[in-house]
Amino acid sequence: MEQNQIDEILDHINTRIAEDVPSIVKMIVRKKISNFQSFEAESLPDSLRNCSVEELISIVKHGLDTGKLKI
Repeated sequence: MEQNQIDEILDHINTRIAEDVPSIVKMIVRKKISNFQSFEAESLPDSLRNCSVEELISIVKHGLDTGKLKI
């Protein structure tokens, strides 16, 4: 992946997080993000490594709606 593509993704995430998110939520997310930073891509199951971003978002939404995902 090229650097400009990576920058575009990071800019999009930063923009989404900056939009009307209370500062307390941002603080909690910053604490939780350290868990994400310790993920090793090689340790992820194949199903997660091979799904698209759209599929992942849909799975996460469904998991939250049904209570199967505990975040």
